[in-house]
Amino acid sequence: MKIAIHQPNFIPWFPFFEKMEQSDIFVILTECQFEKNSFTNRAKVFDKWWTKPVTAGLIPIMDKRYVDGQLLLDVNIAWISAIAKTLSINAGKIKFDFPTDKTGTERIVEICKYYKADEYLANDKTNYLDKGLLEQNGIKLIPFKNTNKMSVFEMFDKFGIEKTTNILKNYAKREKIDKASAPGSKERSPKTGNTAVAASAAK
Repeated sequence: MKIAIHQPNFIPWFPFFEKMEQSDIFVILTECQFEKNSFTNRAKVFDKWWTKPVTAGLIPIMDKRYVDGQLLLDVNIAWISAIAKTLSINAGKIKFDFPTDKTGTERIVEICKYYKADEYLANDKTNYLDKGLLEQNGIKLIPFKNTNKMSVFEMFDKFGIEKTTNILKNYAKREKIDKASAPGSKERSPKTGNTAVAASAAK
């Protein structure tokens, strides 16, 4: 089971949804503290910042509000869910974290175990990860790769919704085929012994 973990960005860019598509479970962090000047209440689209003002104070994301009184989490999840559905991503894979005293990689391990995930999809070049701790807990780090570092609206403008969706889906398919074709892969067809993904790709 492959899991990805992310803060609830405001109108997230395309790689956010690439990560969602490539994961089996996509956990939204709500218990962490709101960070000023982050992507939690703003997005960069066509080289312009789209910002929705928030109330003052560094408090947990789940308690943070926009100045119009709406909960930040409610607004952001509505955007995330709507865009995911527009891109034909199963929004049912979106889950949430839970209260804990653990931080850093220990927190990631706790979330992985809670959702019974044995693979963690993330940027393998980040400094915050203790890769040894992941390995000790039987969790494999899967390097996340993205193809288009643009906002979703820039993707829609350049390619249209259908082609943008195809870009998302085709890359995810290639990732699955590459994984199934790798030496030592256990994803075999019960009838032929060939990789199950290769068989499905031939359909």
